[in-house]
Amino acid sequence: MNVNTGIPRYTEHDPFDQLMDLYEQNYILTRRLLGDLRRLAPGNEFTLGFEVVARITERGRFTLELAFTDHAVLDSRQQPVELRVRIYLDARAAELLDPRHPAACLQADRTECNRARQSRNRMLQRCLLYTSDAA
Repeated sequence: MNVNTGIPRYTEHDPFDQLMDLYEQNYILTRRLLGDLRRLAPGNEFTLGFEVVARITERGRFTLELAFTDHAVLDSRQQPVELRVRIYLDARAAELLDPRHPAACLQADRTECNRARQSRNRMLQRCLLYTSDAA
């Protein structure tokens, strides 16, 4: 029997756990936007809101890759901004892919790498929330 009635001290959550939670939330938001993700095939395209288009670029047995293109936001070369997202159907997770070489994260400090992933995926979450409100 636990007789400790004191206030539990605050413990900081593991950054990796927070990242996995963010991946799960992004999966749920993506599913709300696109419906049943298992039925999607490469080439499928969805107009979301006024300027955002989601296009399925690749399909694997357990993964789905898509590109969200925002025609309202232009990059430095005056091209529409494109976010590449990988969805893990079996794990029910979605992550914003790093535009740099994937091995760059393996060579970096794990904590910094996870912070960068969290930052990218928080941005994805904000974009998905904004898109779902506009749709």
